[in-house]
Amino acid sequence: MSALAALRERLNRYGSAVEDPGVLPLALPPIDGRLPRGGLPLGRLHRVAGAGGDPAGAPATGFAARILARLQRRGPVLWCAVADDLYPPALAALGLDPDRLVLVRPRDETGVLAVAEEALRTRGFGAVLAEATRAELLAERRLQLACEAHGTTAFLLQRRPVAPRAGRDGIVRASASAAVTRWAVAPAPSGGTAAWVGPARWELALTHSRGGRPGRWIVETEDGTDRLAVVAELADHAAAADHAPRRLAG
Repeated sequence: MSALAALRERLNRYGSAVEDPGVLPLALPPIDGRLPRGGLPLGRLHRVAGAGGDPAGAPATGFAARILARLQRRGPVLWCAVADDLYPPALAALGLDPDRLVLVRPRDETGVLAVAEEALRTRGFGAVLAEATRAELLAERRLQLACEAHGTTAFLLQRRPVAPRAGRDGIVRASASAAVTRWAVAPAPSGGTAAWVGPARWELALTHSRGGRPGRWIVETEDGTDRLAVVAELADHAAAADHAPRRLAG
């Protein structure tokens, strides 16, 4: 069999494994309007990265957790990370049901990616999240192919900002990615009378959306639920005129 025929057979095998799993609307019209078909594509790989000055990556973790909470309705979700700082009661406050959450702690990030890929090739999970400081393009492609095998959605979480690497020519270029959407989440000042008073706010950026359009927003969180509210849409690195938060159910 020729190399081209073998590649075609492989693509057909993955492409026909499941029907189109559809999309997950975030119930936030300003954001859903930038996503293909009005929602987050399911059965695909998505990358969420921390940004700004929060070294712990709490906003990125919180955003990913709230999406996982909604995908628990499809089955238990797997969270795979080397770090042991995940606190189930805190995840429950973000909307994740501890009874439908599987936490796995491999020795290193190579193990994280391997466990995530294996889980994606196993039927029954509602979603799989892998925490990795940096994942090579080949590893992301393997995760994407594994997503397509059974239509399970995957997230690659990078809590801390990762500086792009310079090429051999010394030029720094944006890293390539197999993820169909890429998000950057940074802390934003609270809407309360003081910076630390009131619901937490994030600056949420959709930096890449295959079949959609990038965008930037200020969103407000609601503890104990998987809900978010769009407070303002950002353009040209400046906030648009503030309007009342649009609270929508998850």
